[in-house]
Amino acid sequence: MCFRERNVPSFLAAEPARPVAELKRLAGKSALITGASTGIGRASALRFAREGAKLIVADLREEEGESLCREIEQGGGHAFYVRTDVASRADNERAIDCCVKRYGAIDILFCNAGITLAKLLPDSSDAEIEHLLGVNLLGVIHAARAAIPPMLAQPRGGTMLFTASKTGLVAQTDSPVYCASKGAVVMLAKSLALDYATRGIRVNALCPGIIETPMLREFAATRSDPDAAWRSYEAAQPIGRLGTPEECADAALWLVSDEARFITGVALPVDGGFTAM
Repeated sequence: MCFRERNVPSFLAAEPARPVAELKRLAGKSALITGASTGIGRASALRFAREGAKLIVADLREEEGESLCREIEQGGGHAFYVRTDVASRADNERAIDCCVKRYGAIDILFCNAGITLAKLLPDSSDAEIEHLLGVNLLGVIHAARAAIPPMLAQPRGGTMLFTASKTGLVAQTDSPVYCASKGAVVMLAKSLALDYATRGIRVNALCPGIIETPMLREFAATRSDPDAAWRSYEAAQPIGRLGTPEECADAALWLVSDEARFITGVALPVDGGFTAM
Protein backbone atom coordinates (compact mmCIF):
# COMPACT_ATOMS: atom_id res chain seq x y z
CA MET A 1 0.00 0.00 0.00
CA CYS A 2 1.25 3.44 -0.85
CA PHE A 3 -0.37 6.84 -0.83
CA ARG A 4 0.33 8.96 -3.88
CA GLU A 5 2.00 12.31 -3.56
CA ARG A 6 -0.36 15.24 -3.82
CA ASN A 7 -0.13 17.23 -7.04
CA VAL A 8 -1.90 20.56 -6.57
CA PRO A 9 -1.17 24.05 -7.90
CA SER A 10 1.40 25.93 -5.85
CA PHE A 11 -1.09 28.60 -4.82
CA LEU A 12 -3.26 25.90 -3.21
CA ALA A 13 -0.44 24.21 -1.33
CA ALA A 14 -0.06 24.57 2.41
CA GLU A 15 2.08 27.54 3.27
CA PRO A 16 5.31 26.88 5.17
CA ALA A 17 5.33 27.56 8.88
CA ARG A 18 5.59 31.25 9.62
CA PRO A 19 8.34 32.70 11.80
CA VAL A 20 7.43 32.87 15.47
CA ALA A 21 6.47 36.41 16.42
CA GLU A 22 8.55 38.07 19.08
CA LEU A 23 5.38 38.99 20.98
CA LYS A 24 4.16 35.60 22.20
CA ARG A 25 0.40 35.41 22.21
CA LEU A 26 0.09 32.90 25.06
CA ALA A 27 2.87 34.21 27.29
CA GLY A 28 2.15 33.67 30.97
CA LYS A 29 -0.73 31.28 30.30
CA SER A 30 -1.16 27.61 31.12
CA ALA A 31 -2.85 25.18 28.76
CA LEU A 32 -4.02 21.58 28.99
CA ILE A 33 -4.39 19.67 25.72
CA THR A 34 -5.95 16.21 25.53
CA GLY A 35 -4.95 13.88 22.73
CA ALA A 36 -1.77 15.90 22.41
CA SER A 37 0.65 13.21 21.29
CA THR A 38 -0.31 13.08 17.62
CA GLY A 39 -2.03 14.89 14.78
CA ILE A 40 -3.82 18.15 15.54
CA GLY A 41 -3.10 17.83 19.26
CA ARG A 42 0.63 17.53 18.76
CA ALA A 43 0.78 20.39 16.26
CA SER A 44 -1.22 22.54 18.66
CA ALA A 45 0.99 21.68 21.63
CA LEU A 46 4.09 22.73 19.70
CA ARG A 47 2.37 25.89 18.46
CA PHE A 48 1.06 26.88 21.88
CA ALA A 49 4.48 26.27 23.44
CA ARG A 50 6.18 28.46 20.84
CA GLU A 51 3.67 31.17 21.73
CA GLY A 52 4.68 30.99 25.40
CA ALA A 53 2.10 28.66 26.96
CA LYS A 54 3.06 26.28 29.75
CA LEU A 55 1.55 22.93 28.85
CA ILE A 56 -0.01 19.87 30.37
CA VAL A 57 0.11 17.09 27.77
CA ALA A 58 -2.79 14.80 28.63
CA ASP A 59 -2.75 11.59 26.63
CA LEU A 60 -2.83 7.80 26.91
CA ARG A 61 0.29 7.33 24.78
CA GLU A 62 2.98 7.62 27.40
CA GLU A 63 6.05 7.28 25.16
CA GLU A 64 4.78 9.80 22.61
CA GLY A 65 3.58 12.18 25.32
CA GLU A 66 6.89 12.15 27.16
CA SER A 67 8.77 12.60 23.88
CA LEU A 68 6.65 15.63 23.00
CA CYS A 69 7.35 17.19 26.39
CA ARG A 70 11.09 16.67 25.93
CA GLU A 71 10.91 18.30 22.50
CA ILE A 72 9.10 21.31 23.94
CA GLU A 73 11.49 21.59 26.88
CA GLN A 74 14.51 21.35 24.59
CA GLY A 75 13.06 24.24 22.61
CA GLY A 76 12.91 26.39 25.73
CA GLY A 77 9.25 25.75 26.57
CA HIS A 78 7.48 24.17 29.52
CA ALA A 79 5.51 20.93 29.30
CA PHE A 80 4.51 18.12 31.65
CA TYR A 81 2.97 14.80 30.67
CA VAL A 82 -0.02 13.37 32.54
CA ARG A 83 -1.27 9.95 31.50
CA THR A 84 -4.97 10.52 30.87
CA ASP A 85 -7.83 8.35 29.73
CA VAL A 86 -10.30 11.07 28.78
CA ALA A 87 -13.22 8.68 29.15
CA SER A 88 -12.41 8.60 32.87
CA ARG A 89 -13.85 11.35 35.04
CA ALA A 90 -11.12 10.78 37.63
CA ASP A 91 -8.34 11.08 35.03
CA ASN A 92 -9.74 14.36 33.74
CA GLU A 93 -10.01 15.77 37.25
CA ARG A 94 -6.46 14.67 38.02
CA ALA A 95 -5.09 16.32 34.87
CA ILE A 96 -6.91 19.61 35.57
CA ASP A 97 -5.72 19.55 39.18
CA CYS A 98 -2.15 18.93 38.01
CA CYS A 99 -2.32 21.98 35.74
CA VAL A 100 -3.59 24.22 38.53
CA LYS A 101 -1.05 22.97 41.06
CA ARG A 102 1.91 23.02 38.69
CA TYR A 103 1.26 26.35 36.96
CA GLY A 104 -1.06 28.12 39.41
CA ALA A 105 -4.00 28.29 36.98
CA ILE A 106 -5.69 26.68 34.02
CA ASP A 107 -6.11 29.38 31.39
CA ILE A 108 -6.78 27.16 28.38
CA LEU A 109 -8.50 23.79 28.11
CA PHE A 110 -8.24 22.26 24.65
CA CYS A 111 -10.24 19.01 24.49
CA ASN A 112 -8.84 17.48 21.34
CA ALA A 113 -8.83 13.71 21.95
CA GLY A 114 -11.14 11.75 19.69
CA ILE A 115 -11.71 8.44 17.93
CA THR A 116 -13.76 7.29 14.92
CA LEU A 117 -16.29 4.55 14.29
CA ALA A 118 -17.02 3.93 10.61
CA LYS A 119 -19.92 1.53 10.95
CA LEU A 120 -23.63 1.56 10.29
CA LEU A 121 -25.68 1.70 13.46
CA PRO A 122 -26.92 -1.94 13.43
CA ASP A 123 -23.31 -3.08 12.95
CA SER A 124 -22.00 -1.09 15.92
CA SER A 125 -21.66 -3.04 19.14
CA ASP A 126 -22.63 -1.69 22.55
CA ALA A 127 -18.96 -1.64 23.55
CA GLU A 128 -17.95 0.32 20.44
CA ILE A 129 -20.72 2.87 20.92
CA GLU A 130 -19.97 3.34 24.62
CA HIS A 131 -16.24 3.65 23.97
CA LEU A 132 -16.69 6.28 21.26
CA LEU A 133 -19.14 8.33 23.30
CA GLY A 134 -16.89 7.98 26.33
CA VAL A 135 -13.93 9.49 24.49
CA ASN A 136 -15.59 11.95 22.11
CA LEU A 137 -18.38 13.32 24.31
CA LEU A 138 -18.10 12.30 27.96
CA GLY A 139 -14.38 13.06 27.87
CA VAL A 140 -15.16 16.66 26.94
CA ILE A 141 -17.93 16.91 29.53
CA HIS A 142 -15.69 15.53 32.29
CA ALA A 143 -12.83 17.89 31.43
CA ALA A 144 -15.03 20.97 31.11
CA ARG A 145 -16.83 20.24 34.37
CA ALA A 146 -13.51 19.92 36.18
CA ALA A 147 -12.05 23.08 34.61
CA ILE A 148 -14.98 25.45 35.18
CA PRO A 149 -14.55 25.97 38.97
CA PRO A 150 -10.85 26.95 38.83
CA MET A 151 -11.47 29.13 35.76
CA LEU A 152 -14.28 30.94 37.60
CA ALA A 153 -11.97 31.46 40.57
CA GLN A 154 -9.28 33.07 38.40
CA PRO A 155 -9.54 36.84 37.98
CA ARG A 156 -8.71 36.46 34.26
CA GLY A 157 -11.18 33.63 33.66
CA GLY A 158 -10.28 31.13 30.96
CA THR A 159 -11.07 29.72 27.57
CA MET A 160 -12.11 26.29 26.35
CA LEU A 161 -11.82 24.81 22.89
CA PHE A 162 -13.32 21.50 21.82
CA THR A 163 -12.28 19.64 18.68
CA ALA A 164 -15.51 18.67 16.96
CA SER A 165 -15.53 18.00 13.21
CA LYS A 166 -17.16 19.06 9.97
CA THR A 167 -19.42 16.10 10.76
CA GLY A 168 -20.66 18.07 13.75
CA LEU A 169 -22.07 20.52 11.20
CA VAL A 170 -22.98 18.33 8.22
CA ALA A 171 -23.61 14.59 8.29
CA GLN A 172 -21.73 11.90 6.42
CA THR A 173 -22.64 8.34 5.56
CA ASP A 174 -21.59 5.22 7.45
CA SER A 175 -20.62 7.00 10.70
CA PRO A 176 -23.83 7.83 12.60
CA VAL A 177 -22.45 7.46 16.13
CA TYR A 178 -19.35 9.49 15.31
CA CYS A 179 -21.46 12.24 13.72
CA ALA A 180 -23.78 12.24 16.73
CA SER A 181 -20.84 12.63 19.12
CA LYS A 182 -19.38 15.56 17.19
CA GLY A 183 -22.74 17.28 16.83
CA ALA A 184 -23.16 16.99 20.59
CA VAL A 185 -19.72 18.53 21.15
CA VAL A 186 -20.70 21.54 19.01
CA MET A 187 -23.89 22.07 21.02
CA LEU A 188 -22.02 21.58 24.30
CA ALA A 189 -19.63 24.36 23.31
CA LYS A 190 -22.48 26.69 22.37
CA SER A 191 -24.42 25.96 25.55
CA LEU A 192 -21.42 26.47 27.83
CA ALA A 193 -20.54 29.65 25.95
CA LEU A 194 -23.95 31.08 26.86
CA ASP A 195 -23.81 29.86 30.46
CA TYR A 196 -20.47 31.57 31.11
CA ALA A 197 -20.47 34.48 28.64
CA THR A 198 -20.65 37.04 31.45
CA ARG A 199 -18.44 35.10 33.86
CA GLY A 200 -15.10 35.24 32.07
CA ILE A 201 -15.06 31.89 30.27
CA ARG A 202 -15.13 31.64 26.47
CA VAL A 203 -16.02 28.33 24.82
CA ASN A 204 -15.67 27.49 21.13
CA ALA A 205 -15.51 24.43 18.89
CA LEU A 206 -12.97 23.68 16.17
CA CYS A 207 -14.45 21.75 13.25
CA PRO A 208 -11.68 20.26 11.10
CA GLY A 209 -12.44 18.89 7.68
CA ILE A 210 -10.41 16.06 6.19
CA ILE A 211 -6.97 16.56 7.70
CA GLU A 212 -3.81 14.64 6.87
CA THR A 213 -3.28 12.95 10.23
CA PRO A 214 -2.07 9.53 11.38
CA MET A 215 -5.69 8.72 12.34
CA LEU A 216 -6.85 9.41 8.79
CA ARG A 217 -4.08 7.20 7.38
CA GLU A 218 -5.08 4.41 9.77
CA PHE A 219 -8.69 4.79 8.70
CA ALA A 220 -7.80 4.79 4.99
CA ALA A 221 -5.76 1.64 5.51
CA THR A 222 -8.93 -0.20 6.57
CA ARG A 223 -10.64 0.51 3.23
CA SER A 224 -10.68 -2.10 0.49
CA ASP A 225 -8.60 0.20 -1.74
CA PRO A 226 -6.59 2.59 0.52
CA ASP A 227 -5.11 4.55 -2.38
CA ALA A 228 -8.52 5.13 -3.94
CA ALA A 229 -9.87 6.19 -0.55
CA TRP A 230 -7.03 8.69 -0.14
CA ARG A 231 -7.67 10.15 -3.59
CA SER A 232 -11.35 10.51 -2.73
CA TYR A 233 -10.48 12.47 0.42
CA GLU A 234 -8.40 14.91 -1.60
CA ALA A 235 -11.03 15.23 -4.32
CA ALA A 236 -13.69 16.08 -1.72
CA GLN A 237 -11.92 19.32 -0.78
CA PRO A 238 -13.03 22.44 -2.69
CA ILE A 239 -9.62 23.99 -1.99
CA GLY A 240 -7.93 21.10 -3.83
CA ARG A 241 -5.97 19.34 -1.08
CA LEU A 242 -6.16 17.92 2.42
CA GLY A 243 -5.68 20.16 5.42
CA THR A 244 -2.69 19.86 7.73
CA PRO A 245 -2.54 19.58 11.53
CA GLU A 246 -0.51 22.79 11.57
CA GLU A 247 -3.32 24.70 9.86
CA CYS A 248 -5.75 23.47 12.51
CA ALA A 249 -3.24 24.45 15.19
CA ASP A 250 -3.10 27.99 13.79
CA ALA A 251 -6.89 28.24 14.02
CA ALA A 252 -6.86 26.78 17.53
CA LEU A 253 -4.20 29.27 18.61
CA TRP A 254 -6.30 32.18 17.41
CA LEU A 255 -9.43 30.93 19.16
CA VAL A 256 -7.71 30.54 22.53
CA SER A 257 -5.71 33.77 22.26
CA ASP A 258 -6.80 37.24 23.34
CA GLU A 259 -7.12 38.14 19.66
CA ALA A 260 -10.42 36.20 19.77
CA ARG A 261 -11.56 37.72 23.08
CA PHE A 262 -14.97 38.68 21.59
CA ILE A 263 -15.48 35.21 20.08
CA THR A 264 -17.51 32.65 22.02
CA GLY A 265 -20.07 30.02 21.06
CA VAL A 266 -18.57 29.58 17.60
CA ALA A 267 -18.10 26.32 15.69
CA LEU A 268 -15.29 27.24 13.31
CA PRO A 269 -14.89 25.05 10.21
CA VAL A 270 -11.27 24.49 9.15
CA ASP A 271 -12.22 22.42 6.16
CA GLY A 272 -11.01 23.93 2.88
CA GLY A 273 -14.57 24.97 1.99
CA PHE A 274 -16.19 21.57 2.54
CA THR A 275 -19.14 22.84 4.59
CA ALA A 276 -19.72 25.68 2.13
CA MET A 277 -20.95 23.22 -0.47
